[in-house]
Amino acid sequence: MSPRQGVVILDDIFPNLATGFRIAEFNWLMQRDAVSHVLTTQPLLETLPLYVAQYPELADRVRPYSPDALQGASLAWMTFLNNAAHFLNDLEATDTPFVVTLYPGGGLNLGTPEADDKLAAVLASPLLQSVITTQPFVTEHVRAIAPHVVVDEIYGVVVSPTYLGPGAGFRDDYYAGSNVGSGTLRLCFAAHKYTPRGEDKGYDIFIDAVRGLRAEGIPVEAHVIGGFTEDDIDVTDLGECLTFHGELTTRDLKSAFSTMDLVLSPNRPRVLEPNAFDGFPLGSVIEAALCGAGIVATDALAQNRLFMDGRNILIVQPSADDIVHRIAELIAAPGGIKRLAQAGLAVARHGYGVNGQLWSRLNVMETALAMSDAASGQMTNGIRALRSGG
Repeated sequence: MSPRQGVVILDDIFPNLATGFRIAEFNWLMQRDAVSHVLTTQPLLETLPLYVAQYPELADRVRPYSPDALQGASLAWMTFLNNAAHFLNDLEATDTPFVVTLYPGGGLNLGTPEADDKLAAVLASPLLQSVITTQPFVTEHVRAIAPHVVVDEIYGVVVSPTYLGPGAGFRDDYYAGSNVGSGTLRLCFAAHKYTPRGEDKGYDIFIDAVRGLRAEGIPVEAHVIGGFTEDDIDVTDLGECLTFHGELTTRDLKSAFSTMDLVLSPNRPRVLEPNAFDGFPLGSVIEAALCGAGIVATDALAQNRLFMDGRNILIVQPSADDIVHRIAELIAAPGGIKRLAQAGLAVARHGYGVNGQLWSRLNVMETALAMSDAASGQMTNGIRALRSGG
């Protein structure tokens, strides 16, 4: 099947390999010929060679963005409010219908004048076919301010299909306490760095929790994945128990997560800006869960729709004391970490699988094309035909 002509993805980060969820979604759409090209504002001389080294079959499907490239497009597909606002004038100048996924971040600081103005302009466009939301908080907000807009909630985030293969994440190599032999509690923190001390992601709380666990006599092997270094917070007292990995590609991230007992995500809303917030759980947390790591996370905005506290996740307060207490209780319970982690794995595989995340997006695309006059003649290679090819 040839690529569906005229359906294009517009983006500002792809094909940077550090953006795992974009790589997962956009590659999947291109590999199934659901879209023609990704048009990006990234400097391709820097990022494309690394991408092509891993995905050579998609080399000619990633192209530099220009307004002229929208001529004749039947649909534009985007993620994040900032992208939709950036490309809006060109979309309207070329009469190009579009769909946008409103992930947290990317300018979606609801209640701030800048974000509200951008969102109002995007939602008011007659070319908007659908908004995909990923968190209940965003769903409710968009429906309240723009009841005429089609909203499709697809909870969570796209993950790489490599996390979902047969047997992925099924493990029994968990720390079970010093009373059953030697070993260490392998605890990780994974997030992008946006503030000097990482308060928005709870990096400071993570460091204090590591200290608290050590004070309780629990042997901790702590790992930090992302842009953080030993210079951000004084960690000299933690010595060799703390390892900094830097930014990792999906392949290396999967390898690292597959060795962890627990992933800790004590993020806080309203730190970067008064109305800034993260999705629940972070994409990196779900990736860790799919590798068999148990989830310990905060949920200040009550966005959880899939997990059950104490059964397949620990939902904690943004407090090192609470985190230490809950983890110590978990370790004290026979097989506690294994039970929690493997139960969380089952939930993550169901909620973040290909059917739930990617085919759901293709359903939205099919509907958007059907709604658009520009889609006439394109539906013969619709998603039903795509399904027949897997």
